[in-house]
Amino acid sequence: MTKVRAPLSFSRAITTVVGVVGWADAGRITGRANRTLRHWSESDRKGTPTLDQAIALDRAFIESGGDYAPILESYARQLNVTLAASMACHAALGEDIAAVSRETADAIGASIKIIQPGASPTAVHRAIAETEEAGVRLTRLLGRLRSFLPGMGPAGDSRGMANG
Repeated sequence: MTKVRAPLSFSRAITTVVGVVGWADAGRITGRANRTLRHWSESDRKGTPTLDQAIALDRAFIESGGDYAPILESYARQLNVTLAASMACHAALGEDIAAVSRETADAIGASIKIIQPGASPTAVHRAIAETEEAGVRLTRLLGRLRSFLPGMGPAGDSRGMANG
């Protein structure tokens, strides 16, 4: 039975390399036993090659006719996925900052109208509503800012990844 390997995984990259290079040569290149190589190629096992071993395996793959470096590609794709999430959080922070700025400006503008003679109760209610909305946006911004503290993102992530 063929094991399923995730597309971005190192296990799939190792399997791709070994499929071209062969188990014996991969073992010789890395200085590791066949069993270790098989563990690296299985998604449900822990362990990966060292950086030097990964470079050597990718090089052997290319020298054997491969047209890319599977382990490097796997690492690059995983890094891109991680960066995309981080960049999305920074973008969300920017959106929250902009929303606070807009809502605060609206609250200040509505409140200034109240200091003018003859301000109506409607103007006061509008200033209150705008100020409450600014408060909601500030609370949301506060949560987003806290998510950038070490250990405050999901599973101890420190890249501001809580709240997306």
